[in-house]
Amino acid sequence: MKTLTFAATAFLALLLAAPAHAATSANASSPLGINLNYLSYYDPEQPFLNIFKTTSITQSSTAGWSTRDASMNETNEEAYLQLDANGYPSTLAASSADPSSPQRFTQVCAVMLRLRPSNAGTGLSYRPGQYVVLYDGSGAIQVGMDAQMVSTSAGRDVFNVARPTQNGVWICIAQSDPRNHVRNIRVVKAEEESLLSQGQIYTPGFLGLMKNFRVIRAMQWLRIDDKPGPPGNWAQRAQLSDAGWASGAGAPLEAVISLCNAVSADCWLNVPHNADDNYITQMATLAHQQLGSSQDVYIEFSNEVWNGTYQQSAYASAQGLALWPANTNKFVANRDWYGMRTAQMCDIWAQVWGSDFSRVHCVLGAQAAVTWTATESLNCPLWKSGAPCYKHHITDVAIAPYFGWAGQSTPTLLSTLDAATSISDIFNEINAGGLIANAGPALQEASAWEAAYKKALAPYGLPFIAYEGGQSLLGFPAYFDGSSVVNAYIAANRDSRMGAAYTKALDDWKANGGETYVLYDDVYAPGEYGEWGLLESFMDTVSPLSSAPPKWQAVQQFISNNPCWWAGCRQTVAETPLAPSGFKSSQ
Repeated sequence: MKTLTFAATAFLALLLAAPAHAATSANASSPLGINLNYLSYYDPEQPFLNIFKTTSITQSSTAGWSTRDASMNETNEEAYLQLDANGYPSTLAASSADPSSPQRFTQVCAVMLRLRPSNAGTGLSYRPGQYVVLYDGSGAIQVGMDAQMVSTSAGRDVFNVARPTQNGVWICIAQSDPRNHVRNIRVVKAEEESLLSQGQIYTPGFLGLMKNFRVIRAMQWLRIDDKPGPPGNWAQRAQLSDAGWASGAGAPLEAVISLCNAVSADCWLNVPHNADDNYITQMATLAHQQLGSSQDVYIEFSNEVWNGTYQQSAYASAQGLALWPANTNKFVANRDWYGMRTAQMCDIWAQVWGSDFSRVHCVLGAQAAVTWTATESLNCPLWKSGAPCYKHHITDVAIAPYFGWAGQSTPTLLSTLDAATSISDIFNEINAGGLIANAGPALQEASAWEAAYKKALAPYGLPFIAYEGGQSLLGFPAYFDGSSVVNAYIAANRDSRMGAAYTKALDDWKANGGETYVLYDDVYAPGEYGEWGLLESFMDTVSPLSSAPPKWQAVQQFISNNPCWWAGCRQTVAETPLAPSGFKSSQ
């Protein structure tokens, strides 16, 4: 088990004492939530005051470090670094296993802020100006790429970025005393240093982007879909004291809950598919202790367990086939095992939260296009000792009513676009249909799924919500960056007609009786893997709203014009915070 340093322990204490709010006036009646993007040094979301947290540096992996010689040439000796409990090199000497003798590297570096330009390619990649590097221990830091050192002193250096580029910034440990090695590195914009010293985690700009969303879903911050995925053993989970929060272990749950508290949002958490009952119990306990008392929590077992492209789907099928050998249908095994495990998770959360369970949304996820994926899991007839699953504290069924198509499934449309790159063809297909054989308009198709779920769930008395949703134009694996198809998809997502399509999709959702709709996602750099983000960069212009990208405009206007419409959804507005603890953190 990892042990917390004094600074990390103090930081945890600060989180527990942090101000807790009821819903803000901005999100108290919001019907929409937002999914967060993957954390990484090239993530255009950039949420943290301490930018070093966007690295993947942890004790369990050296992947976030790069070993370099004095000329900054890469030596590829990362595997031989000797790391402390939080992922920092305890010495700049390689382990005895290093085949290079003597070792070739003289410094250990990490990259940050390697970002694409904002505002559809016309703006800056990140913020220019001065940045502060703080660290514990005895040694020396060097910077590179866009960064130029301004001043150095023990434990605090200042560098300047005059012109941000896509190269980003190198932070290198050039000297480190093994008796008191360099550790606890923090990189913060100079004008935000005081916020970091107060124990805050998130930049004011990022909190401003989040403020109107009622629910924040952190599935990708938690790395639920990754291989091998986050550990299902509570003792091995990500810690606040990890140098970086972008590793395969995922971001610490405490950091996610802190974000929800910071904007008084309901918090959507996902349980790793291999989590044991103790993990689920401890997770429920942590959330109950730390989430603001006026906020709800959504808890979901893994993500898209019905989806055969994910490892959790194969895992569930294998578990179900092994548990019920008389059944040989892997799809039934998948759905029944998933229903059983969701039911068990909900029962645990109900026990832990007790009288506060009314604040818990225990979610069963299903495929939007196939209601059977929900009803089979709700009934779970193979689980003889526990069926039906829907009687085990399941409160909501969640689907993802995307509109659009994946590249590999629509060759007719794609070949048309490849020849003509017609953005109008894309919107004609979304709104009217006709190019794809045997398929109607994409928006109409999504609406039909929603209507089918309303009917299918009526006997169970359960609402349907959206864990994800939005457009789903995807070139990969048929078309790649630079192709006319991907270029057309990017252009379509920047077009005002896409804003209108989002408004139509959300209007249909409301008309069909859907409840909370959690869009996918907040900030995403467009390309062959999709154009998912409402924004392309944290630097995109969003104020005034009329200058923001069309999707962002449409979503914000929908929130303003459509207070949540289902019973019990309005939250009490109480924006007076608790007295701050006054504790200063070095994390």
